[in-house]
Amino acid sequence: MKSEHLVGTSIPRFTYDTPTVPGNDFYALCEGEHPLCMIFLPGFDHPVSREYITRYLKTLPQLKGARLVCVVRSSAQAVAKATHGSDFPFPVICDGPGVLYGYLGVEQTRGLLSWSFAAQKIYKAARDAGYHYDTKAPQLLPLTLVVGHLGKILFTHSGRSQTDLPEDCAAISEIVRAVEKATSPTDGPADPHCSDETLTLPDLMGWDN
Repeated sequence: MKSEHLVGTSIPRFTYDTPTVPGNDFYALCEGEHPLCMIFLPGFDHPVSREYITRYLKTLPQLKGARLVCVVRSSAQAVAKATHGSDFPFPVICDGPGVLYGYLGVEQTRGLLSWSFAAQKIYKAARDAGYHYDTKAPQLLPLTLVVGHLGKILFTHSGRSQTDLPEDCAAISEIVRAVEKATSPTDGPADPHCSDETLTLPDLMGWDN
């Protein structure tokens, strides 16, 4: 996987905009009891983004022992316009220029090689509903990170299809629990370093569609 080299590194401190609040401190967001699960999606108007953000909203009560952050390749103004200024119950980081996407090496799709049956169903449902989106915008594969204090990356998964990401909030909780278990100290001398090999086996989670 292209993102394996990220495990154990830290995302530099930066400020980010949500649809309603500009200039938030990323490191302050990282300071919580539980790690962040950061899910990088295409633009907010993209059918895949709409589908998965809706799933996460509907299943949010199942988010246990984890925190969710969605990142979209859209400006805060565009998202605020689409949502009529409503707040989300979890942070939505708006990265219209794609700075964070570029830094983390989020990949663009490779035509039909990045498609899945689930993605085809999402696109068809969007077309049937008369929904239109910017087809000229960057078509991106998803990236899932689990991030700890000071932006330390504990787990990464670069999606191999447009729907290769956690299905819902129950799946997010399971991933974060597995990461916390793998990084917790064992009996004997404490080892502050986690095992990169253990944390980069997302196939065990059964994400491929």
